[in-house]
Amino acid sequence: MNKNKLNMIIAIIVSVTILTIGSVLIIQMGKNHQTNTLIIEKCFDKFDKEGTVMVEKKNFWSLVTCEK
Repeated sequence: MNKNKLNMIIAIIVSVTILTIGSVLIIQMGKNHQTNTLIIEKCFDKFDKEGTVMVEKKNFWSLVTCEK
């Protein structure tokens, strides 16, 4: 009985840890998306008359950069 109880506690702790990490990652992705959207809007507003605008993102977690 004790072994089953210990296994159940370990399973619950691991499950809660996975859910917590997943939730934090999803929240961070949402914040990055909102920030990237604002950067892109400001980029197009600022360089609208220039003609060509390049929006670049180096990796998945980085914010976008705007160049003309």
